[in-house]
Amino acid sequence: METNMNAIDQFINQILDEKQIAGDNPQVREQLVADLRTRLMEQIDRAMINALSGEQLDQLNQMLDDPNMTDQQLQQFMTSCGIDGQQIATRVMLEFRNAYLGIQG
Repeated sequence: METNMNAIDQFINQILDEKQIAGDNPQVREQLVADLRTRLMEQIDRAMINALSGEQLDQLNQMLDDPNMTDQQLQQFMTSCGIDGQQIATRVMLEFRNAYLGIQG
């Protein structure tokens, strides 16, 4: 999971560079990256949930009630539902980048 976060942070830093936000103050830049990471991850999560049917969403809610559920189990569930998490994440990241940079897509 940490590798994914590093990739997300790298992606966000690239967007900030493209927008020419230098971030002279490293603490300000770190906070901006953290805020953008949170927004991006929320959008990815929302897109993944929106890809589920009503029945699958009910199953997911039951799984999330289990305090012993692991990330691996969640990934397996999404895959078994036919959800391509990589494809969804890539699409959302592109949309996020375009919106942040003001690119009409």
